[in-house]
Amino acid sequence: MLIDSFRNNDMKAEKQLADFMDRCFYSKLYDLQGNKVKFERKIDRQSQLDGIDVEIIAGEHKFLIDEKASLYYSNAMIPTFAFEIDSIQRGHLEPVKGWFLNDSLATEYYMLIWPNIKCEKIDKQWIRKDIGKLSSYDFTIVEAMLVEKRKLRIEVEKHGLNKEYLLAYAKNMRNGLKNSEENVAKDIDDKIKIMYSGRLAEKPINAVVKKELIKRAAKATFLISEDGYAKI
Repeated sequence: MLIDSFRNNDMKAEKQLADFMDRCFYSKLYDLQGNKVKFERKIDRQSQLDGIDVEIIAGEHKFLIDEKASLYYSNAMIPTFAFEIDSIQRGHLEPVKGWFLNDSLATEYYMLIWPNIKCEKIDKQWIRKDIGKLSSYDFTIVEAMLVEKRKLRIEVEKHGLNKEYLLAYAKNMRNGLKNSEENVAKDIDDKIKIMYSGRLAEKPINAVVKKELIKRAAKATFLISEDGYAKI
């Protein structure tokens, strides 16, 4: 029941963040010729299964985007992002290949989002608003990075972490931990670590990558607020 509650909160927060992005970013995009960029929020089941949240058409270019957000690390200014290698999904006894390594998905780009959220005063302390109670107007300044999936995989492979290696590493890590409910991180080098999140329902294993490496595969980075957005 508690797991379902967390999932419901995640879905609510993701919906509000999507509304914020549509209103404050995608709907305000123009191409280099000054033409308004077309976008469509994909909410049908097939698009979701294919890893597509947003389709953008700018001139002759089409971008199929999967939005990923570090909602539970909002306001923390973290210098990393987590990319799923595998996880335990409902109805599956064995780990399922994560979205970062799943080549059957149609995803071409990630929109990686580091959100900041309004705080509220409770018992004389200011704390971040509850994830499950957010509105789209509770997001203050959001950092978003448009990253090409293929290029990011190439950058990660330069650190000796190709698809086969990552899947094998995750399998060995999972076998050694035997379904532990602890969080365990193993450093690969100063840019990447592999993390098992045993406290989460799906017990995912992620490649946690530093922003400076991610930027090598990024087409652009934006700061977004209710007042508009800026490319940085």
